[in-house]
Amino acid sequence: MSPQAYLDSLQRAADYVELKEGDVLLDAGCGTGLLLSCLSAPLKAGGRYVGLDILWAGLEALCEKACRQNLKNLVSTVQADLSKTLPFADRSFQCVAAHFSVYTLPNEQIRSQVYREFRRVLKPGGRLIVSNPTTSYDARRIIRISLVNSAGKISALRGWLRKVLIYPLALRFGLKHVERQLKSGKWHACNPEKLAEVIRHAGFAVEHWETVYAESGCLVVARKPD
Repeated sequence: MSPQAYLDSLQRAADYVELKEGDVLLDAGCGTGLLLSCLSAPLKAGGRYVGLDILWAGLEALCEKACRQNLKNLVSTVQADLSKTLPFADRSFQCVAAHFSVYTLPNEQIRSQVYREFRRVLKPGGRLIVSNPTTSYDARRIIRISLVNSAGKISALRGWLRKVLIYPLALRFGLKHVERQLKSGKWHACNPEKLAEVIRHAGFAVEHWETVYAESGCLVVARKPD
């Protein structure tokens, strides 16, 4: 189960999604489609969602979520490698979201190319929303703040289960692994100013950045110039 701080970061990213009738959002590196749960309002207002991931198992889980949320007709999936040329025409999307996905790519050259691809597939004026781990990523802090943030929002039993079972497992088998990968340099952590600079160099106008995910992540919002 994802920690509450991660779910909060998903909602924060979704807050910046702008979709009108007929607009399409690309969730780049969508995994199992956790962002989809935060997008019911813009999708039911006329938007559409495309989830892209390299793993078919994640896309299957995404399709199941779409069915449960009565969004099946508004959701499509594409199995593709984010580090390669995206299988979409120029100017296909009004919004691209990359929520904790680009940081796993192996080097800065590939990551920069991904951002240029995002620019290519966005319509003029389209929005890019990127989340990335920071150099201050702290697995234990994520759990601690998740417990604080979920207090009062869930039942006492669910809170107890998170504290004694679910979150300890998430810490040991998920968050600590991410922390080790970041510290080793295999995955990429950066501060928000650096991420904003990389996105700006890819041809975007950066509108906003902030820290998210218990100060272990950053969110950058940018727009493709008209």
